[in-house]
Amino acid sequence: MTDTPRPTAGGFALKVLLRVVVSALVGSALLVAWIWAYRGGALSRVVDETTLGQFILLVVIGLPVALLVSALLAGPLLWLLKVRPVWPIVLIGPILLGLAHYFKVPERFSGLGDEWTVLVLLAGACYGLAGLLTAPTILRKK
Repeated sequence: MTDTPRPTAGGFALKVLLRVVVSALVGSALLVAWIWAYRGGALSRVVDETTLGQFILLVVIGLPVALLVSALLAGPLLWLLKVRPVWPIVLIGPILLGLAHYFKVPERFSGLGDEWTVLVLLAGACYGLAGLLTAPTILRKK
């Protein structure tokens, strides 16, 4: 039986810090990309020119597709930035962001800037929190 060295406290803390910071940056970058797509006209035309029935269909089909696209972008990006494992962050980050919207957290921080700035900061905080909450997965043996 070979003994694999366990990370020291300082080494583990550094890995967790990098995991949180990189996850927050990726979460913010994802939301910035969605905002650019919306404000650039690609998504705003679709959302603004729909009837109520089309809007409900857009939410039922479009929202899961948007979440899937975000996961497919965030996963490889986090993997390239040496964050392992990525799947907990990719799954929990959007859930935390959705919960923040449900509890109207962006309205509480409206003093930080316009709505887009607050949303980008909130996305970074949610993905960073997901990285922190899932940090114990680093300790799993391979």
